[in-house]
Amino acid sequence: MTQSARDLVMSLKIAQAVNASGGRAFYVGGYVRDEILGRRGKDIDIEIHGITEERLTEILGTLGEVLTMGASFGILGLRHYTIDIILPRSLITGEVDPFIGTREAARRRDFTMNALMKDILTGEVIDHFVGVRDIREKVIRHVDDNTFLLDPLRVIRAARFAAVLGFTIDDYTKQWCSSADTSSLAHERVFAELENVLLKSPEPSRFFWELESMEQGRSFFPSLLTVHRFDTDIIDRAVKFRESASYKIGFMLTLLCRFMSKNDAASFLSRLTNDIRLTKYVLNMSKLANILAGMPEDLPEISFLRVFDAAESPEDLSVMSDLISGFSRADMLELYRERMAMPYVTGADILREGVSSGPEVGGALRHIHDLRLSGAAKDVQLREAIKYIRGENNG
Repeated sequence: MTQSARDLVMSLKIAQAVNASGGRAFYVGGYVRDEILGRRGKDIDIEIHGITEERLTEILGTLGEVLTMGASFGILGLRHYTIDIILPRSLITGEVDPFIGTREAARRRDFTMNALMKDILTGEVIDHFVGVRDIREKVIRHVDDNTFLLDPLRVIRAARFAAVLGFTIDDYTKQWCSSADTSSLAHERVFAELENVLLKSPEPSRFFWELESMEQGRSFFPSLLTVHRFDTDIIDRAVKFRESASYKIGFMLTLLCRFMSKNDAASFLSRLTNDIRLTKYVLNMSKLANILAGMPEDLPEISFLRVFDAAESPEDLSVMSDLISGFSRADMLELYRERMAMPYVTGADILREGVSSGPEVGGALRHIHDLRLSGAAKDVQLREAIKYIRGENNG
């Protein structure tokens, strides 16, 4: 049984147990929205009404090990299940209140399409704010003027939904988004939205232009939102290659950063993430993608092979170069693979020639690497390594 199937079975058990105690359990938010859109939602959120938090905890305890990491926000879970079990909170105090009713609970939601509730046992969809209509009309509309900007991240989410779902942001909602102060948002939260866009949207560039239209983009993406520099065509064309990329988010971010200087790219990334691996990949690949894309066809093959050899992912680099320049480097990538698959000299090979271990061995291996790239046989590599160590060809 898949994780999704296990989660659904557990959702039904929770709903039955809650119902037996006089409460109701609803699927809420994106899970209901995606079902109406005909999409299979992966993240299940269940909202519990009509029983106390203490009673809910007791019920969940009979079904598994209760997780309470988000308990202060009315969010519980069960170990081994990817279900968020939510209790509604008061609009006034922000405290957990399972008895406020479905309408007041839904008012806290960001957009009408996410304010839907579906009774797990009966299948009844509760739609206080015409979310079903907005889904069918593909409109992103905020639920309530008084609650919308309780979390300024909703501005970023509006642009993300527009890019991922292909919906249009309502003009009045855009006005509210334009008035929001997003300066205090944690960059990690913004990056999570950007990552969602880059990995799921059929048209990632729309995310940035939606933010720009709401005058909210330059706070987080100043280097991107310069019309003459941001090549929207490339990032959108990259969509059809991202699933085959070795590092999907790195691949897409590299194509965003590839026109920036190294310092600008490093600054851009540091504002959004502290992921060392991701930063290393993007800085490496953005530099090399531009180099490879600009190399004339008549250069010696070793020049191309050296660029591939320096890349975090030669395969990703080949695709990037094609996207940027329109010229395929697939032939050089294949040659690079062939050369790297050939027998080559190792440190053990050199030591077997009676050479003492030391820094000279490492230097020799680095020295003969070009020979390997050029297709030299292993015996040739070994002779050159010994000559290097003996000082016969290193000046």
